[in-house]
Amino acid sequence: MKKLAAIFALTLASTSVMASGLNLDVQPAEGGAWVSVTEQGQAVKGAKVTSSKSMDTKVTDESGRVFIYSQDQNSGSVTYVANTDQGQQAEKAAFVAGDRS
Repeated sequence: MKKLAAIFALTLASTSVMASGLNLDVQPAEGGAWVSVTEQGQAVKGAKVTSSKSMDTKVTDESGRVFIYSQDQNSGSVTYVANTDQGQQAEKAAFVAGDRS
């Protein structure tokens, strides 16, 4: 039983280490924000990114970046979530100015 518990603990520890490799960088810009997705410093192409202000899903390009438009006229905190085909997920909140155009 102790061996089984130890194996389970090691599996959980290695899973959290693998999942923590995904990183989001959010750069607010006029009309929205640039979101960059990296894993261990390398761009992640094809990550699906959504925001808490819009349910649209955008996919990162070969440089790991995508522009998410602000569909809200009010400024505020927006949470961005990225998912990969390998099941990894990362999220980050950022303050984004509203779209006043």
